[in-house]
Amino acid sequence: MHGQILGEWNNYDRPGNENSDTEPELTMLPNRSIKLYQPAMRIGSERTDMTLTIAWRNDAFIAAGFAYDHYDYMEENAESACEYNALTGKGTSSEKQPDGSTKHKTVSVEGQTIAFKDWNPGTTFTACGE
Repeated sequence: MHGQILGEWNNYDRPGNENSDTEPELTMLPNRSIKLYQPAMRIGSERTDMTLTIAWRNDAFIAAGFAYDHYDYMEENAESACEYNALTGKGTSSEKQPDGSTKHKTVSVEGQTIAFKDWNPGTTFTACGE
């Protein structure tokens, strides 16, 4: 998992980094899925917080859902977000427009089962229209 999820894994890759604010967080959900939250890395002006929902299906971990919030603190109205269910292919996305309004759209692609070992965020960003 460390190779697929970027972040500062405290005391894993850099001992003494206990106060990091970019360490991924794991949470067990009531439906027994796992929520993996990855806060934005502090590189450049763009930030993307991501959440991946991992489920156990047919004796394998799969990427069941994905969400992100993106913004650029140096650009006005440079924000976007998406929530996407990989299994159904359905979700919602939003993007701030130059005039400050927000454009919302429905994500609708073919649902798929993606093994966690094969998952990469690029697939999901494509489904969200990025």
